[in-house]
Amino acid sequence: MPAHDRLERPLIFIGPGRSGSTVISEAVLAHEQLGWPSNYLEYRPHSPWVNLVQRLLDNDLWRLVGEKSQLNRTRQLNTLLPRPAEAYPFWAELTGPDVDFARGFLLHERPSPRVRDRVRRTLQRMLAWQGKSRLGMKFTGPGRIGYLSALFPDARFVNVVRDPVATVQSLLKVPFWAQLGMHRLWWTGAYSDDERAEYESLREDPVASTAFQLGKILTTTRDEAAACGVPMLTLAYEDFIVRPRETVAQVLDFAGLPASRWIDRKLDGMQVHDRNRAAILDSRQVRLVESLT
Repeated sequence: MPAHDRLERPLIFIGPGRSGSTVISEAVLAHEQLGWPSNYLEYRPHSPWVNLVQRLLDNDLWRLVGEKSQLNRTRQLNTLLPRPAEAYPFWAELTGPDVDFARGFLLHERPSPRVRDRVRRTLQRMLAWQGKSRLGMKFTGPGRIGYLSALFPDARFVNVVRDPVATVQSLLKVPFWAQLGMHRLWWTGAYSDDERAEYESLREDPVASTAFQLGKILTTTRDEAAACGVPMLTLAYEDFIVRPRETVAQVLDFAGLPASRWIDRKLDGMQVHDRNRAAILDSRQVRLVESLT
């Protein structure tokens, strides 16, 4: 396929952290047409040749691809294999110092023509090195829909959501969140003075602090999608748990992708379940989460 076609209709997964976006996106990104930023680019953002290593491990003859070790038992040497990654160091290099791509909501930020050309040129080369014909990506936290749609005007977004109580419960268990986001506004650039004042009154309560930030992600993602008029498919993680193949087929239809034997194999090896189904919050905390989200 000509290089100029590789960035047509990229498929972008978004969703709050711990919402199931990794599990669903890894299943879909197993499609043989899709290339993606990998963990290799997280570690070596300046080294385009790492994409050739990925091509040697993932091609029409065999597939040695890793997965994020948060749901299923992983294979031996999993950490050495390429897997889809948010690759924020790679994106920091591409978008430059003017935006905080990893932590910013980017509600009113748009890439300059120079940044846009650099991003698209780099991803074209990445896909060519990987031998893939179409781009897929996943980001957690804010949707960044306005910024991403300015980079990719024909992008298709898949928004993965989960019951807010289960999402909060899951976040509270994660060491990253306990250390960095439980008692401060981790994502930046979207809060009014009144909202920051409200947060100050909640920040010492881990449940309230987490729910407050989750609520902001949910509302800004919804509002950005409406304002930008982008094609967006919203999926509930709970539906994927019950009907994984039907849910993935829905994504493929939305993306205009054919069925894939590699996706079938991926789903065959997955154990899909909701590990945060059991309640750990009391009734007062559940009501608090519901009111803030």
